[in-house]
Amino acid sequence: MKVLQKTMLAVFTLLLFLPMHVNAQKDQPKVTLEFKNAETANQLVRNYTKALQNGDVAKMNAQLHENAMIYGLGGALDSLNVKQHTAYFTNSTNQFKHSITNDLYLPVKVEEYWNEGEWLLSWGTNTVTDKKTGKTIIIPYHSVSMVEGGKIVFMRYFYDMLNIMESQGFTLAPPKQ
Repeated sequence: MKVLQKTMLAVFTLLLFLPMHVNAQKDQPKVTLEFKNAETANQLVRNYTKALQNGDVAKMNAQLHENAMIYGLGGALDSLNVKQHTAYFTNSTNQFKHSITNDLYLPVKVEEYWNEGEWLLSWGTNTVTDKKTGKTIIIPYHSVSMVEGGKIVFMRYFYDMLNIMESQGFTLAPPKQ
């Protein structure tokens, strides 16, 4: 009787968790690094990055879809449309020289998942030099760009905000107990 009970418990447990296993397998995205538009996406983001380095905001914008949204430049969940992107980088390139080094680009295509699309992941270091003072700030960054129809439609920047703040003399103080 005890063997029967253990067997029944094992079968019941298996039947209970089997649907979760099947669903977990079904919800897996299909991801590939090689796809038809991979080189186009790669070149598009490289052009954007080179234009930033050259201080050419018009060429940066030429890589963007007219309805593109850009996130993360304020270090939070902010968003910029193309017009705001123009103002942001016009101000930035007037005040700073951007030198991009150690940049790396990886095209990724995701299918059958919430983030379906053709993406270009980029990493590097942006050394920003103040044109008036000559002071530099080294900013490691990562960006994620979704490409559709030969244009960037979505871009998210990730960078070390604490590094930037400390380079400008800010300090991080622990909360008072």
